Amino acid sequence: MTFHRVSRSGIAAFASLTLMAGLGLAPARAAEVPENISDTLAEAAQICRAIGGKPDTDAILSNEDLNGDGKADWVADFARFKCDGARNPLCNDIGCTLQLYFFDGVSYWDLVFEDFVKSYKFSSSGSTHTMHVTTSGLPCNKPAEETCAFNYRLDKDAVTPVR
Repeated sequence: MTFHRVSRSGIAAFASLTLMAGLGLAPARAAEVPENISDTLAEAAQICRAIGGKPDTDAILSNEDLNGDGKADWVADFARFKCDGARNPLCNDIGCTLQLYFFDGVSYWDLVFEDFVKSYKFSSSGSTHTMHVTTSGLPCNKPAEETCAFNYRLDKDAVTPVR
């Protein structure tokens, strides 16, 4: 019989994983999708089916604290929506629908941002959280094939344009 020396922290980690497995829990468990957001995904899937596609909504959502309030928020990035056999009904020549949902502090996630975007990214500096968005040129009075850049401050319960 061979014995391997295991550190106490290794034993604790193994015990933790074993306990979670025994309780039916996974170490990194995805949050349950709120009803209003799952309704939006179901509507997108229905539209896809109506135009002859086979919907796959698995990659649309991500769940993280965007505004620094300590509560997980939701990003619905419809550029990631798959509608096999048809075009993505939530994208067009000017971009794809992007939605942000912030937790209301009680039990609901409010839609705080929705627009057609070409790309986006999040950043933070200290306690300031920002979303950087690239759109078609139309919102800044340019031809559609050009682009505009916008920045938004992600406050506790709102998305505010930064001038």
